[in-house]
Amino acid sequence: MKKANNKVNQFLRDNKAIVIILLLSFALSIFYSFYFQIKPLVDFQAYDNIAINIVDGYGYWETLVGDIEHDSAITRVGPLYQYFLAGVYYIFGHHYEPVWILQAILHTLTAWLVYLTCLLIFKDRQGRKKIALIVAAIIGFYPDLIEASAMLMIENLYLFLNCLALYVFFRYFNKGNIWSAVLIGLIFGLATLARPPVLFLAPVVLFFFYSKKRIMAGALFIITLLLVFTPWIVRNYIVYDKFMPFGAAGAYNFWVGNYHGANGEQEQSQEARDYYTAYGPIAIQGEAVRQFKNFVVEYPLEFVKLTFLRINKYFSIVRPMGFWFYQSGWSQFLFLLSSGIASVILFIFSLGGIIKSIKLKNEQLNYLMALTIITPLIIFITVVETRYRFQIYPLLAIFAGYFLVYLFSRPKFWLNKALWLAIIIIFVNGFIDLLLSMERFKERLGWFF
Repeated sequence: MKKANNKVNQFLRDNKAIVIILLLSFALSIFYSFYFQIKPLVDFQAYDNIAINIVDGYGYWETLVGDIEHDSAITRVGPLYQYFLAGVYYIFGHHYEPVWILQAILHTLTAWLVYLTCLLIFKDRQGRKKIALIVAAIIGFYPDLIEASAMLMIENLYLFLNCLALYVFFRYFNKGNIWSAVLIGLIFGLATLARPPVLFLAPVVLFFFYSKKRIMAGALFIITLLLVFTPWIVRNYIVYDKFMPFGAAGAYNFWVGNYHGANGEQEQSQEARDYYTAYGPIAIQGEAVRQFKNFVVEYPLEFVKLTFLRINKYFSIVRPMGFWFYQSGWSQFLFLLSSGIASVILFIFSLGGIIKSIKLKNEQLNYLMALTIITPLIIFITVVETRYRFQIYPLLAIFAGYFLVYLFSRPKFWLNKALWLAIIIIFVNGFIDLLLSMERFKERLGWFF
């Protein structure tokens, strides 16, 4: 026992900084959750309803009204988070406090995982621990992610799984064996069941296996990934008589974000609403794809314009989180301000890090770059919302941490060309978004004046 205690004490002495960051991150998440005690509404209420119905034995239903083909559960992103909630409710009853605590733990573990991932990526670089600590602090204290841990949001679970998949991938990069490929496939599969866009990162992993001539590992990765999806695919085929690996949400977004007069955000056209009401969530998948194709053919320039608008909004620093139903007045304004400052820091320093890292001969950093580029691509052609950016935050944080350590190791760092180039690009992009969406910003800012 004494020997074990000595090891624990030694570990705490050697890792004091990261332990403090993780404890503070957990404490902030817990405080935020129990202070605001946010009740679920809109999508979050839907996840709650589905989880309750699962526990009550009705299965994956949202409303229990009419037939299942017209139930909206299949249009919700999932299903892993809903089953996660169901598991919590089954054990603890229908109480939100256990969910908040578990999500605070997931948020803290996410910060820890990006810390460990940084140590792997920068293993040969001096100052790697400083980089890792900064990255852990960015994720651990990011206002948007702390707020998300206090709500019934899918982002908590899929960000943890996404970061776990990245850590296992880069660990395999350094010292993995063939069975690590099974673990990577398992975690990527679970992350995709939480939020399907994670699957778009899989080609980068497959390219790694191919380039390293690890064909068996690549095959195991694919087989494991498919096995993870199999129960959900089989369930959907039995229920709907259709091959549906991801539910109905993904296809519908192609129509929601692309129609004549759209703005690229989560705002449905009246035509889409009417079709959904008349035919239900299953039939709308095929119609959504057809409408998207017709729109691209009939309005190609408008589609290009919407794509650029989505890119602009995705990286805009004037789109903080915080316009939620549970806040108002000064508390909301302060959260918006902190969220905006966090996005300025993240986007500027991550862009500076990307610019500087191009010249580095770091193979792992190159793969991180590829993952960062691929992450938002599906958003650029469907719909964009501020919370859809969460998946890229850990990736950008790694580049930001690298650039910050690089800057502060240089004399007169404030004159660095990469820094000023990043500042100009990010602020110009934000200013363009402000000009293009002035009426909406006036409407929202009017809440405070």
